[in-house]
Amino acid sequence: MLPVNLQLSVLYEDDTCLVIDKPAGLVVCPGAGVDPETPTLLSGVAYLFQEKGISFDPDHTLVHRLDKDTTGCVLVAKSLEAHSALQKQFADRTVQKEYLALVAGVPVHPEAVIDAPIGRNLLRRLKMSVTGVRKTKPAKTSYVMEAVGADRGVALLRCTLHTGRTHQARVHLSSIGYPVLGDTTYANAYSREQSAKFGADSICLHAVKLCFHSSVGGDVCVESEVPEEFGGVMERAGVGCE
Repeated sequence: MLPVNLQLSVLYEDDTCLVIDKPAGLVVCPGAGVDPETPTLLSGVAYLFQEKGISFDPDHTLVHRLDKDTTGCVLVAKSLEAHSALQKQFADRTVQKEYLALVAGVPVHPEAVIDAPIGRNLLRRLKMSVTGVRKTKPAKTSYVMEAVGADRGVALLRCTLHTGRTHQARVHLSSIGYPVLGDTTYANAYSREQSAKFGADSICLHAVKLCFHSSVGGDVCVESEVPEEFGGVMERAGVGCE
């Protein structure tokens, strides 16, 4: 893998790991359907490691992933040992993962827990679902409503992901009738309307907070500011964090 200077922003760093502030539109790592010539977040991490004189192993660097258009905190390990220890925390569900999601509509309940297994959709293999699937894995998301749009057409939710399934927040929020703005995969007619109305050209989902334990840094909590594009949609919708 060729290192590429993507000018990635580092939110936290110690001798074992670092947290990258992932921008929208950047695939995290090479894979099926990804042009091998297109730089990924991993290409940018390889460049950072090269600049810092750290040995780079593409198989033991990324601790978790975000979707292409999801922004915010991504945890990266600097060694095989750190990678194993940090991934175990994700497996043991001791990592705190919070997301901000701007959704179409205002949930009836200001806070709730969505506990619904997720599996791959039988008709669309690139889409996940809570129904119409054969094999599912447990998935749990809780949310608290932080703000409502000026015309009550959208709401800002702070979501905690208690598990780490593919597209989890997007699938769960869509399953209860409140798709994330800018999400064409899990949209409904109303979310498409609201996305167009407020100019949500990208998924309004941001990994705002990540808390984990570092063997050298102790208990670490890292926060990422809402990116400009997401903030612009919030502003146009008359949404503000309280």
